[in-house]
Amino acid sequence: MRAELRLRVLCSLPPRHQRYLFEEIRRLCRDYLRRQRVPSSEMTPEELLSEIWQKLLGAVPLHSEETSRLSSPDPKEASIDADAPERDGRVVWLIDQIGGFESMAHRREDILRRRFGRALAGSGRRVVQPQSDGDFSEMTSDADAPSVLDAADRPRIWRGLIATAELEFRQDDDLSMLLRLLGENPGILQDSSAGQWPIKELVGELNNRFPPPSWTDGRVDNAKRRLMNWIKRLRRENGLDDVDLEALFARVARELERGGRTSPERPRSQLIPQKLMT
Repeated sequence: MRAELRLRVLCSLPPRHQRYLFEEIRRLCRDYLRRQRVPSSEMTPEELLSEIWQKLLGAVPLHSEETSRLSSPDPKEASIDADAPERDGRVVWLIDQIGGFESMAHRREDILRRRFGRALAGSGRRVVQPQSDGDFSEMTSDADAPSVLDAADRPRIWRGLIATAELEFRQDDDLSMLLRLLGENPGILQDSSAGQWPIKELVGELNNRFPPPSWTDGRVDNAKRRLMNWIKRLRRENGLDDVDLEALFARVARELERGGRTSPERPRSQLIPQKLMT
């Protein structure tokens, strides 16, 4: 629906405003790559520009029943400046939808991952990216390794992940207890080999952290599967890739640091506050 709304706003712009918008986004791509000192042999502004437009519009059908239910911002209600496209509310809104240089870093990472796979600390990028439960281990271990996110955001990924889980799962839920343990001891997954979870080590740690001792291999494995399924559902329902999900958890943590809170009354299909999704 967000992609359809962006397309509708784009189509409402006159040709002059569209030309300004296209050139402005191209300029932002050039500025980002120049500031990051990315050589043209690695990535051109046009490649980054294409990735940004793909993310903004996605696979949008020309006609959809959902389009008629979109309410804000309505192209007819947005501020319009026929003489100055840089002051036109529709143009400003579309540029804001890119998400700034932080989101451009994610789009650059998307391109690199398609080419080379996920980067691993100390060993560069894989040629083939795995599709297994180990993906979660990589995502969480990345929080302690160099990444496209600012260094201060790496611990926030864990805090945002745990805060989001607290909206759906009780404190005494096995999934919550497993997640809190992993947040307190991220090295458990980092030290595991071949993307396999160290179930027996987790059993011992959970029995020590949450007595009385009653954790077994089967109980830990069940909590792990539920956690994996929940992560996948968050990605699917919110239309996020792995990079965006990491960034979103960091933003949830920053919102909480500023005194914000996520509302437990929200429907479970909208666990993450919508103002953080933009």
